Amino acid sequence: QPCGRSLNSILGKSNLKFAGMPITLTISTSSLNLMASSGEIIANHHMQSISFASGGDPDTAEYVAYVAKDPVNQRACHILECPEGLAQDVISTIGQAFELRFKQYLKNPPKLVTPHDR
Repeated sequence: QPCGRSLNSILGKSNLKFAGMPITLTISTSSLNLMASSGEIIANHHMQSISFASGGDPDTAEYVAYVAKDPVNQRACHILECPEGLAQDVISTIGQAFELRFKQYLKNPPKLVTPHDR
């Protein structure tokens, strides 16, 4: 539901266009993708743009939230309702994707650019 006026000044603008709508969530080592049942892409966040993810806490057991930066919304918090105990699975899968991505990075770190290479 929409926030009160004072809370809006802290949180910024809310986009409730997809609130309550069933979505498909795809998690990989490269991105997190949210798609509406109509096939419309709601969000596609590359893993390096995600700065925080949390979910499955006892007091909010059916929710997962993550903060990501994208060119359209700048930095935004995305909140997903995951009924039937799925929140813990979703947050665990996001964590596994981050861990696998980091392991891939360690195996193939980017080459440093030296002043001579420029």
